[in-house]
Formats: sequence, structure tokens, C-alpha cells
Amino acid sequence: MAERRRGSSEARPWAIASAAVLAAAAPFAPALAQQPLPASPDPSLVPYADATDAVRLPDGRALHMVCMGQGGPTVILTAGAGDWSLTWSKVQPELAKTTRVCAWDRPGFGFSDPPPRPQAVDETVGDLQAALEAGGIAGPYVLVGHSLGGYESLLFADREPGQVAGMVLVDPAFPDQLTAIARAAPAQASYMLSLPNPLTEQFSHCAAGVKAGTLRPGGPDPDGCFHPQWPPSYPPELAAALDRRIAGASKEQLLAAWDTMMFFGSPQLLERDSKVTVNPRRNYGAMPMMVLTRTEFQPPLDFPPTARGEIAAEEAAWNQGHDELAALSTRGVNARVPGTGHYIHATKPRVVIDAIEQIVREARENGGNGNAR
Repeated sequence: MAERRRGSSEARPWAIASAAVLAAAAPFAPALAQQPLPASPDPSLVPYADATDAVRLPDGRALHMVCMGQGGPTVILTAGAGDWSLTWSKVQPELAKTTRVCAWDRPGFGFSDPPPRPQAVDETVGDLQAALEAGGIAGPYVLVGHSLGGYESLLFADREPGQVAGMVLVDPAFPDQLTAIARAAPAQASYMLSLPNPLTEQFSHCAAGVKAGTLRPGGPDPDGCFHPQWPPSYPPELAAALDRRIAGASKEQLLAAWDTMMFFGSPQLLERDSKVTVNPRRNYGAMPMMVLTRTEFQPPLDFPPTARGEIAAEEAAWNQGHDELAALSTRGVNARVPGTGHYIHATKPRVVIDAIEQIVREARENGGNGNAR
């Protein structure tokens, strides 16, 4: 059972799942522990290779979506930093029993085409808006965002306030988070931002080889640029679809995807994302809303002593940020989920499912049923 306080306080088709997920997402969630992945093929992941619901954006790029269920309001699932739609595999099928629910892949992640240049969250939100329109996926919506996906949920609600009937934020990033964490725990913030991104070295090497012509499909590939080793949890159908995706990508697409990966999680992009979500006028009135907050912090083994000594202060800042998010609605709740780390939807999916179903029920009671495709 989560403690409630009202109004208060993986892998991707272009790269092997690795510690890179940690490096990309850590500044958004100092308590981040890598998402638990099964050691054997997980059949629940098969639907996330299905391109049936993919849509074409105005500039020609494909944005991958996976939709399940019927009815409204439509639930939109947005993954955290470095993740894609299959991160919701323990949540989405169950939700689909009661309403329409769609998960999407950011451009350059999962099965979505890469953007021409790396994007910040205000740009990815624009692609999501365009995809929902192009796909005929009508509102109103209940927005669900994990970690970085909290930013995109907030910005979407800013742009489409009449289309958002409710919101659930799963251990989300919060506006101006980098400043708040740096103020409360400067040594910890400095350490997190100094972590190397393993993708940078790998993809820099891949990109240099492709540009020079020394790396090409069918030739030597010591870094797995064209043939990543997928996690054991990926069923054969998913692994094969990802392999086909890479094999069919153009040189330009590969270079754009690698550029996106290298820039993702960079300090300058994190700073922009943290700042662009600041909106002093944001007010959700009585919109149904719930924030789910993890309660366990597992610092890296090499965490500096100064940073380790700031854990309590960082935790206080983290919870205050979530309290302020919940306070955006008079019905907002910050629910602390005992025994959970950052990936609440993976370790305790029933808690997330129950929270979303509650917000959907409240949205329906408010008349926010909508016309789902």
C-alpha cells in the first residue's frame, strides 16, 4: 500500500542494453537502478515489435506506437530516459482490459525513425502531438509518464489542456530538477553529471567507421554496430524485428540515430529539458492526478563519500519536487510506494495499474470519456 500525501509534499534497436541506460537517465533519477529484465525470453514483449499502429509524421518519419484495448479516455504511456514502449509490458496489457492504451517510442528509440538532429523534450512532445493526430488517436487522454516522460506529460498538458482528462506520473523528473538537486546535494549532482555515457565512445567509433567507409554491413563489426547482442529477455520475434530494422536502415538513418544516442543524456540537453518544463502558470484545477514516488535509494558502489553524505538531502529535494507536482491539482496525490526503486512499473506493476485505473475512473466520472479509435 502506498503512503498518500494530497497536494503535498533498456535497450534500444540501435544499441545493446547496457549500463548506458543508467548513464543517460541517472541525472533525472538519482535513485535509479537499472530496470529488472528477465533472464529468459519474455513473450509479453512480442507486441512491441508490431508496426500496425505506427504513424507517418508530416516530414515523413515513422513514429512507432503500440495500442491495445478499446474505450476512452485513451491512456498515453511515455517511457523514461533511454527506454521505449516495451518498458510498459507489465502494465499495458492489463490496462487494455478497461480502456484504450497506447505506448510510443521517442524518435531514434525503439522502432521510431531518428530525427534529423537530437531532440529535447519540447520537440519530442511536438512529434507525439503530430503522431496522435496523424493516427486518429483522439482525446481526451490520461497521460502517464515515467522519469523523463514526466516532462513530456507536463508539456503536452500545457499545449493541449482541453484534451487532458487526468495524469499519472511514475517517479517523474520535475521542472528545474537539476537546479534543485544541485542546491540540495551539490556533490551528488556533480558526480551524476560527470558519469561517462558509454554510448558516446561506442557510437563515435561506429559513426567514424561508417563515414570513413571502413565499417559496412557484412564486414568486420567488432563493436556490434550492425549486430547488437539483444538481452535474453527479448523473444526471437522481437530480436528478429530489431535486426531487420537495423539491416534496413540507411547510412543517414544510422548516423542520425547514433547522434541521437550520443547526445541523449548530455549535460546540455539535460539542462535544457529541466528548464524548458518550468511554467509558473501551470494549474490543473481539479484534474484527477497522482504522482508515484519510489522509496529506496541504492547509490552506486563507487559513490563518493561526500555524495553519500548528501543522500538524505537529495531525497528531501526529490520528494519536495513530487509534492509540488501533486499540488498542481486540488485532487493531486503524491503516493510514496514502499519497497520500490525508480522502476515502479517493473517491480510493482499492480500499483501503477491501480493508480491509472483510478484516474481513468475519475476522468470518466468527470465526463472525460472521449472517442478512442
